[in-house]
Amino acid sequence: MTIALDDDIKTGLHERLEAAQAIAQAGSEILRHYFKSQEWSVEDKADGSPVTTADRETETCIRKAINHAFPGDGLIGEEYGDKDADGTTGYRWVIDPIDGTISFVHGVPMFGILIGIEHDQKPLAGLMEFPMLDERAWAIRGAGAWHQVGHQEPVAAHVSNTNSLAQSMVCTTSFDYFRDHEYPDAYVALGQACRRTRGWSDCYCQLLLCTGRVDAVVEPELKRWDIGAIVPILQEAGGRFTNWSGLQEGDPGVPKGIASNGCLHEALVDLLKGWS
Repeated sequence: MTIALDDDIKTGLHERLEAAQAIAQAGSEILRHYFKSQEWSVEDKADGSPVTTADRETETCIRKAINHAFPGDGLIGEEYGDKDADGTTGYRWVIDPIDGTISFVHGVPMFGILIGIEHDQKPLAGLMEFPMLDERAWAIRGAGAWHQVGHQEPVAAHVSNTNSLAQSMVCTTSFDYFRDHEYPDAYVALGQACRRTRGWSDCYCQLLLCTGRVDAVVEPELKRWDIGAIVPILQEAGGRFTNWSGLQEGDPGVPKGIASNGCLHEALVDLLKGWS
């Protein structure tokens, strides 16, 4: 899906994405400290999901840095909500300080920081940063998607070209999300239709999709901060994102999402639309 941006918006996005990379590095330092020391507390939020000291401290750090650098921009974050969502510039940041908190609390290093940048409520730039893996991906609409490991040179990120569900590797975060939302049959149908399914955890499976290592990611529940950073990267890497009905193309606010390499998208919609 081609998108044209005027020069002022391009400049604004580049400035913000460059800042986001430095901001994510600062957040990563906090998360590495807590992950290695295990000196954090954890509690359940109202929806049953866990939150830790590290989640809150990292989001506070990110919010302060954004407010300092771009004081008129709006902000939405998982831990502190949308009280600053509107702003005055047309730009809005969408933050998840730890996407994969369950991985974090169980000592699994496949959690990430997600920072999305919208303009006029359209997801136009995004960054995924993996503090314990020293791996990241980013994109601006119209400027390609990029992937970097450590200090290696960034390389263009591309989705796979698998065009058959029977040959596909499809990820979901976990069966319990399907069970808790009363879609266990959808999970079974997915497993029967695909060659392989795996649960490689939250945003890490989206990184695998954007870099061509898996072919699709299906989730029964998503919040805006779960996917806002990922949609621009996926689209620039050649993939697609919709709800299970195949509608709301590229809208990170959809509750049930199919992210794919594009080749498999219609087949996945056909498989899952009965539960949409």
